[in-house]
Formats: sequence, structure tokens, C-alpha cells
Amino acid sequence: MATTINEIIRDSLEMIKAEHLNLTPDNYAKVFCKVAKQKGVIVEDCQKVDKYIKKLDPSIASDLKRFNVSSIDELLSFFVAKLNRANEGDASKMLNSLVILSKRVLQAISLLHDAKASNLAHASIERLDFHQNLQSIDLVKEKWFDFISNYDDNYLKKLDEYGSINKDDLEMMVRDILKILGKDSSLEAYKILAPLIIASLVPSIASGMNDELANISYELRNSPESLNSQGLQKEIKQLISKRIALDKAEVQKKVATLDKILDEINKKIIDLINSSNFSHDQVKEIKADLQKIDFSQDSFESVQVKLLHIASSLENETRSLSEKMSANQETIGKLQSRINKLESALMVAKQEVKEDYLTHVATKRALVDELARVEDAYNRYKIDYTLCFIDIDHFKMVNDTYGHEAGDVILSTVGKILRKYIRQVDFAGRYGGEEFLVILPSTDLAQGIHFADKIRSIIEQFKFLYKNERINLTISSGLAQRSGHKSGEETVSAADALLYKAKEAGRNRVMPSA
Repeated sequence: MATTINEIIRDSLEMIKAEHLNLTPDNYAKVFCKVAKQKGVIVEDCQKVDKYIKKLDPSIASDLKRFNVSSIDELLSFFVAKLNRANEGDASKMLNSLVILSKRVLQAISLLHDAKASNLAHASIERLDFHQNLQSIDLVKEKWFDFISNYDDNYLKKLDEYGSINKDDLEMMVRDILKILGKDSSLEAYKILAPLIIASLVPSIASGMNDELANISYELRNSPESLNSQGLQKEIKQLISKRIALDKAEVQKKVATLDKILDEINKKIIDLINSSNFSHDQVKEIKADLQKIDFSQDSFESVQVKLLHIASSLENETRSLSEKMSANQETIGKLQSRINKLESALMVAKQEVKEDYLTHVATKRALVDELARVEDAYNRYKIDYTLCFIDIDHFKMVNDTYGHEAGDVILSTVGKILRKYIRQVDFAGRYGGEEFLVILPSTDLAQGIHFADKIRSIIEQFKFLYKNERINLTISSGLAQRSGHKSGEETVSAADALLYKAKEAGRNRVMPSA
């Protein structure tokens, strides 16, 4: 008997899951008795309703069977309804009216422009037409509850970037969108293009055009629509041509200087050969290495020619060895070894100065240099920028719980996310510990907040895994726009203060909020 009861329990739970019923005491009791009856097992608790119905008047018992009463609660509900009913005929009419009203509401919903709501409304109408029982009505209610619980209209926020749009009424929303589409957007386009053109004209290699650039930058900032002027377009083209010419001249100047240096090097090496004991085979190796170098870009071909000339000189002159430097050979070897070590250390040091070894974003020193550069561009050409501080919430708890190795994995992953989602003109770096700073050139505060909230959402939903264990993670952000403050230092302090305000407000948020 115990085995049979266990089977009934197991089959009951499977039936509840298959019929998508909530696991409540009433649903479980109902399904349990149903399964027991199918298996031919008599359970005393399941016979109570039939026992009470047999004691009732036949007409009432007939009504109970018609309403498919199968539990004590349903039996009590039936009697309460019967006792409260002033007129049974009116109650029947009221029930029919409510059913019709439900159908009309569902028909109205099916006309709305939402595919999921329309499909669910049609399915609900079909159930009301052909399956009018308590179980069917409960299933419809659960479906609508799930729909309401999971309904997400965040996609409508995408319309905000186009202007003020009423999202509470579909007809008004369409009117607002058509109104925006009908506007002349050329001025807005000029406002967007102006700062991009200013940024593209910022000095590259040569200098000496700052005054001309400042004049054009001033005109574009104050009158973006002047981009439509042929005169200004011609001036910009001339400025670009002048910039290219100056850059070429600067490159040629540098190449000429390099040629002179190489000539001097060539003379010095020939003199050195006459008094050195470098082997002929070593010089051959040097020449082979130099021949592998490809400088065949722009005007640097002459560099390759000069280097190969040096190698040829070395090969010709080292055929006769001199004894003059033999006593100093050991010293030269030691010096060469030290130079190699210093060069390797210098390469590593240069890389470490620019790139954080763990996150592969910029170091704080590189951030300081970049802040100085964008501040200079702001002072010269009024190219605005926004600073975004990002800090990992409860990072110490992650280290304490999972260990510092897990913390390093998370820092590396956050760095990878930042590198993936920033623009090419943006600059991301590790400010210290678990704190990052992103510099967003030509970006106002609203655009910066949108960027920070996107990164916050990505990290909140990201699956950080360490040794097959999921680590939930959030970040907090603080932002400040340069034009809203007196100096670059004040902008950094303002963004940092807002970061701590975001943490005090509960973390996992961006300050100021959108």
C-alpha cells in the first residue's frame, strides 16, 4: 500500500507540472484524488465530498455534479453562493453577462498592436466559448498573470533619442513620430557634424596652424549651419590641403635628418671596423637581418638603402681583422650584453607605463597624459568631453569569498568589456584597484549617462565564471561633463564624487541618473 501511495504522489506531481498548475494544497488534493481514483485506490479523504453530496437533496446534488464540484472548498463556495443569491435566475444572467463582457474586453485587446497580447486574447476567447469550467478559467487567469508579469515595454525608450513622444496612446505616438519625421533635420545634422569636423582638424604631425584652426572651430561651434556655406567648405578644404602639405614637409625633413645620421653612422662603423675584431660571419648575419626589414612605405625607402649600405660596408671591411681592440673585446661583450638587457627592460617598462598588465586597458599614468591632451583640445578648440568613473561593487567581498585569483579574473573581464564597447576615439584606463576611468571625447552628459548605463546593464547580466561557479557582479558609475566645470581637475573631482554618491545610494546605478 505504501508503494501505491508513493506512486500516486509521484504521478500527481507530474500531472500538476504537465498541466501548468500552481502547486497549492487545493490543486494537489484535487489531482491526488483524481490519480487515486484512476489507480482504483480508495482514499478516505477523497470520499468526503461524495459522502456529503449523498446526504443532500437530489436537485442540489444534480447542480453540484453540473458544476463539477470536487473539493470541500468548492462545495462550501457553492453553498455560500447559493445562500447569497437573491434570485437564481438573476445570478445566471449576471454570470452570462460577465462572460460576454470578458469576451468583449478580450476582443478589444486582440485589436491592439501587440502580437503576444492578441494571440493570448484569441486563445482566451476560444476557452470561454468551448471550455467553461473552473480549471479552464484558472488556466486563462494564470496565462494573463504571466503575460502581465513578463511584459516589457523598454523597447519604447529607443524613441526618446528622437524627441518628445507620447507613449501612453498609440495614435498619439504615431502622430508625434510623423511630426518629428516631418521636421527639417538639417540643422541637427550640422550640429552633430560640426564637432566631428573640429576634432578631425586637430594638429597631427606638423604645427603652425593653431590660429587658423581656432578661427574655424569658433565659427563651427557658434554657427553649425555655416557648413552649408560654400565659402566655409572651400576654407576647410584649403586647410586640409595645407595640413597635408605641412605634414609631408615635416616627414621629409625628418627623413633628411635621418639620412644625415645614417651617413655619420656609416663613417663611424668603417672607422671602427679598421680597429675591431668583429668576425666576418657575424657581419653576414647582420646584413641578412637587415635585408629582412621592409621600409617600402612612403618616402622611407632610402632608410632601407642606407642600412643595406652599412651592412655591405661591414662585410667588406671586416675581412682583415685588427688587433687594436682585442684587449677590449671582453669589455665590449659585457657592454653589448648590458645594452641588450637594458633594451629589453626598456621595452617592458614602456609597455607597462602605457598598458595595465592585468586588464590591458591604459595605466593611470597613461590616463593622466590623455586627460592633459583632451584638456588642451578643450582649451584650444572647445572640444568638450565627459568623464565616466566606474567602480566594481563589493569587490573586497569577492576577494574574501573566492580569493584574489577570482578578483583578477573579474578585473581582466571588466577590462575586456570596456575595450569591446568603447568607441575608437574613447580612452579607457584603470584608475586604481577596482576603479576605472573612461574619457569620452565630443560626448555630452546625457550621451555619457547612456553609455555608462549600457555598461552597467551588460556587467549586471554578464556570466562571470570562476572554477565553474557563477559570480554575480554589479558596478556603480559617476559622470561629469567638462563644460559644466571650471577646470579639468574639478571635472575629475565631480565625477569621482558622483561615483561615491551612487555607492551610497545603494550601488548598481549611474549618477547623475538619466
